[in-house]
Amino acid sequence: MSNSHTNNPSKPNLLSLFHKYRTKIALSLFLVLTPLLLIVIAYVSPYLQSTRVTFDFEVTEDSVYVRNFKSLDDLEDITLYVDWLKLTKPIENEDGSLSNGSMEFRITYEIENNKDINDIKVTPVIQPLFSINRDIAQPRVILPFGLTTSNTIFTLTHNVLYPYRPMFLVSITDPILYLKVTYNEVLSDRVDPLVVTEYISIPLNDLNPDRVN
Repeated sequence: MSNSHTNNPSKPNLLSLFHKYRTKIALSLFLVLTPLLLIVIAYVSPYLQSTRVTFDFEVTEDSVYVRNFKSLDDLEDITLYVDWLKLTKPIENEDGSLSNGSMEFRITYEIENNKDINDIKVTPVIQPLFSINRDIAQPRVILPFGLTTSNTIFTLTHNVLYPYRPMFLVSITDPILYLKVTYNEVLSDRVDPLVVTEYISIPLNDLNPDRVN
């Protein structure tokens, strides 16, 4: 009795399939991944640009940009109080431009741990995410908490309507308030005071203005 043998072709494994269709696979990946990569770059680049801020009143080639910011709670030597007093919405002109918009803040402080600190000066900047639209006020020495004279109030021009939609699927409800804070700390082991500089970021979507015009 003779034995008949049936030869069953073995199924091609994954490696052989990849080798056989490698050109088509590479082309398909290229056609899929390239647009995705371009979309990511299109969104990431303006976002990163908007998170770097200069506190120079006039922007030049030598302007220094800051990326790393603290929150108000991270300050150790002083406590800053930021009150959003007034929001004036911009009006639209006949040519489509916006004007007469502004934001007004009162910024005061308390000194912690009985430290010898003086000349606390603040420079505020307003800048939305996904935008390099920057508004700045002149630096000013602020007053202690509890004093509400006009010296502690900053008014910044800001001609942006919110929600602000700089890109597809991106909607910004409020800008970010950035503060450059400098002060002198008198130390017993130094003749000259130590000049301290802190950079603060305050998302305004966590705050509400007292008055809206």
